[in-house]
Amino acid sequence: MDSRRDEIYKRWMQFLHINILISPLFPVLVMLALGIAVLFINRGKWNLFEWPERIFLGFVIWSLISWFFNPYLLFGWLPVGFVPVLFFGLYYLFSVWVKEVLDWDWRKFQRLYLQFWFFGLYVAFVTVFQRVDWIPTEKSILFYLLGFYPMQQAESVRSIGTASNSNLAAAMLICLALLSIYASSVLKKRWHRIGALASFVIYCVGIWCTGSRGAWVGLVIGLLIQVWMTGNRKRTVLLFLGLLFLGLIIYTNKTLIPREETLFATAEVRIFVWQNSFRLFEQNWLTGVLPLHFSYLFDQMTGKYLFHAHNILLGMAVEYGGVGLLLFLSLIAVTTHRARRWRKTANQKEEKRLAGALTSIIFALLGHGMYDYPIIAPQIGLIFMLAVIVIHDQYEKRCLRRPEWFSRQESQVPEANRH
Repeated sequence: MDSRRDEIYKRWMQFLHINILISPLFPVLVMLALGIAVLFINRGKWNLFEWPERIFLGFVIWSLISWFFNPYLLFGWLPVGFVPVLFFGLYYLFSVWVKEVLDWDWRKFQRLYLQFWFFGLYVAFVTVFQRVDWIPTEKSILFYLLGFYPMQQAESVRSIGTASNSNLAAAMLICLALLSIYASSVLKKRWHRIGALASFVIYCVGIWCTGSRGAWVGLVIGLLIQVWMTGNRKRTVLLFLGLLFLGLIIYTNKTLIPREETLFATAEVRIFVWQNSFRLFEQNWLTGVLPLHFSYLFDQMTGKYLFHAHNILLGMAVEYGGVGLLLFLSLIAVTTHRARRWRKTANQKEEKRLAGALTSIIFALLGHGMYDYPIIAPQIGLIFMLAVIVIHDQYEKRCLRRPEWFSRQESQVPEANRH
């Protein structure tokens, strides 16, 4: 019975990750089903004060307080505070699911992420096929569900993948590209490693098709973090200088990126958004205005309707106030510290590389988020939060609980595999 139950849980995790790749809507439904299931099947602890659960519950409580001081009804009937309460509540339940119900070791997560990387080629090919007009973008229910219909980009040449938005598609492709580098370092067969590096090129082509400039910044940051987490500082510096030079060429050359706007026109729009978003923050610096309510207030202030502040830190500040920003920054700081401790304590190269890959995903999305706000979307938000949850879960297993097999396994691992 236990083996059958574990197999069902594994299939649910695989099903969730497949849905992240194929639709911007389906992951929410799967998360909702998982959240309801956790309420009935969890027989372990309900972690209220551990990481990252305390942060998720903190956002739930703070969202309720914020809505109390800034009540707003979406569509005239739905309390806008319900949206962040739902999502952060589901993230909390998902964290309980990973820690208490799944209770996986790092090898099972490695297998899951390698499968996610491989099936992610679907997103890359969809993005490329959209660029050459092999996949239409007609307005239909099916294309909405599959993310093929562009959201606010109907006349753009930029591909939108399966995310309905080019920047969100770029964020997903960044994560998949970083997993390609991770796969090339842990796969055993030579032709598998060559295939992993080839997939990295394919994902980069997909990023190019999205026309996202900031995505290259996020990818560079992610690559640097992944190399830095190997402990090789010299290689990190050399990679930084090389990628910085290449990134400057790509970022400033309009002809190398398929989009109509020049770099200066894009910067002018971003500055306009940031300035007015900061004005909203100054007016609501403590409690924030919450997601979706931001759109209404921004429209009232400027006459232009935008979903978010196009900057992850400014977005957190204006939507959840100073308290919400501190919650988010503390989550990033503690997660980074724990990722490094996990990496240093791990006794196999593959486990160390997994810690580095997950950390690189987090910082790549943060880097991409300096001009956008990708983690507010279900697909990217799930990738981001799952990386955070897995880091804390494996840190607790490796560094806090110190399982009985730790000392025995340490003595059995060859010295060459410990770096």
